[in-house]
Amino acid sequence: MEKILLVQFIAHIMADFFFQPECFSLEKQNKCFSSRHIYIHTLIVFIASFVMTFTCGFIWYALTITIIHFGIDVLKCIIERCLKKKKEMGDELLYTNHYMFFLDQIFHLSVIYGVVAVYFRNNGYTPTYLDVFTPNLLLIVMGLLLCIKPANVLIKSCLSSLDLYGKDNETDKEKKDKDKSDLERAGRWIGTIERIMTVVLVMLQQYTAIGFIIAAKSVLRYNDSKTGKTEYVLIGTLLSFGIALLIGIGIQRGVFESFLSYISCN
Repeated sequence: MEKILLVQFIAHIMADFFFQPECFSLEKQNKCFSSRHIYIHTLIVFIASFVMTFTCGFIWYALTITIIHFGIDVLKCIIERCLKKKKEMGDELLYTNHYMFFLDQIFHLSVIYGVVAVYFRNNGYTPTYLDVFTPNLLLIVMGLLLCIKPANVLIKSCLSSLDLYGKDNETDKEKKDKDKSDLERAGRWIGTIERIMTVVLVMLQQYTAIGFIIAAKSVLRYNDSKTGKTEYVLIGTLLSFGIALLIGIGIQRGVFESFLSYISCN
């Protein structure tokens, strides 16, 4: 069960993050049922779920995951639209709430776990192509994927609740928005690279090198006179390294593998 569960989690990560650009999320939030992107995303969820298991016996279970995924997404869209109107934000903006993000992902992962558990209780089997993978190797793949776009979305969601950038004495709104956009874009690339490096170094037990990376990044930001920008980067950096360290230590110490074995017991 462990391998099927892991590949289904990987399928969810690919479908919900890598194959769903922000324009999909924006249109889904603004138009909900009338958005074609919500149906495209639902189709992608089904394809990813089925292909990652690739056995005819799982097709109905993949369909179940997809239908419930669609229902959760619709409910999330309705709630976010209500919250967005309450906040009186413009339609051109994507409203994000970190509580909604966490709840949405918890529901999706819980549904996947439940469906996979039912699949194995009904004499489901693991496809032969997964024999070449160990649970630990699949955990490493999932951990590295989490360090890329999911971590960026999580950090952005957490930082969106703070108006740190607004603390600067900036009078030109257009310039401030452009600077913030450039900072976020650069931060995503830097954060992704540093998280992947951190996870790899943790698994190699090279903690001194991790300290060097943190120190080097701190020195680069030391002379920044913009308080809001400095705080924004500092909190983002701490979140980024915190996520990477948790993933790396969890994999290297076997914590995730033990937890996976525990929840997979029938």
